[in-house]
Amino acid sequence: MNFFPLRHKLIFLIFLSAGLATLESCRDETADFTSGSFYPGLGEPSDTTTTDTTLTVEEGCWQEPISIEKAESFNALFTRFGGGWTGGDATYSIPLPGGRNLWLFGDTFLGTVRADRSRPNTGLINNTFVIQDGEELTTLYTGSAGNASAFVQPEEEGWWYWPGHGIVRNDTLEVILFGFENVGGGAWGFEYTSIDVARFSLPDIQLLSIERKMAGPAVNYGACILEEDGYYYLYGAEKDGLLKYLHLARVPVSEGPGGEWAYFNGTDWVPEPGQSARLFANVSEQFSVFKYEGRFYLLTQHHLLGGEIYLYRAEAPFGPFTEKKLVYCTPQTGGDIFTYNAFAHTQFLNDGALLVSYNVNSFNFSGLFTNADNYRPYFVWVKGWE
Repeated sequence: MNFFPLRHKLIFLIFLSAGLATLESCRDETADFTSGSFYPGLGEPSDTTTTDTTLTVEEGCWQEPISIEKAESFNALFTRFGGGWTGGDATYSIPLPGGRNLWLFGDTFLGTVRADRSRPNTGLINNTFVIQDGEELTTLYTGSAGNASAFVQPEEEGWWYWPGHGIVRNDTLEVILFGFENVGGGAWGFEYTSIDVARFSLPDIQLLSIERKMAGPAVNYGACILEEDGYYYLYGAEKDGLLKYLHLARVPVSEGPGGEWAYFNGTDWVPEPGQSARLFANVSEQFSVFKYEGRFYLLTQHHLLGGEIYLYRAEAPFGPFTEKKLVYCTPQTGGDIFTYNAFAHTQFLNDGALLVSYNVNSFNFSGLFTNADNYRPYFVWVKGWE
């Protein structure tokens, strides 16, 4: 999930300030930019499905025996100059059959980025899906290159979708979508309107259906999905002031995310979401829970302005999550730049090294245009975390 109220305040300003100039800029796009690899003067990145060019970070805030290497091939892969996606957040990933990977992004820049990493005045669309096949990225959206729109859109006027996590089940891709609307007015009036489940065909990722699971949710169930013992566990965060609390629902794998959810009340599974228990305090809006060698791990940041990424461990999918470890501090955090919503991409585990992404953004909206690297994911390999 995205960091929504403040970040969307920044994004919404583009449509107020750019106005017709933005639309005219979009009309000037003549070439289809759905796919391709664009690295002028940089050369192509190494194949991210096999090996990675890394740079060891010699020191930092993390605790021994943890060590950090920059995931340079992933960072290069998402340093785009054109050909589709050139910036976005959320940065979920889902392994697809046949060795491909699907990346899910929230608000997205398309179009071109100049050689100095500045971008022309352009708008954003609320979500894109990006297929990674080796070194090539293909961006999925609706509309045309000159008039692009989000890949998935609610029927309700004034609503938009930001993606949650998803899974592949049988021959379909199933993705959690979070509906939003500006209900309060002003910069801070954005609220969840729904949790929906979208189904897509494979391998072509064509939308089959969207089903409403929950209206006006207090918890964003599906911010992370874990499959375990015949169930999909759907983790979410409840916002209460400056804190966010971990909650948990589950559904049988045989039913898929569109089935009947049950909610963990601290001791048992119940049908009423209002009885869901707070399992952990101080998670981020988006986080990861995954299983490794029989234990369950929670990767999260604690708050927006802090660049620290933490890891916790548990013996069961519902916790308790303890043994807190500080595994990374994002170097970009400071001044106008903030980082948020770290996520673990466990399909890329390499001799125990865990691939972790985090999103970079700026409180100064103009900074997203002067430097495209101010709005994008970055990747590191975390070793010794287990």
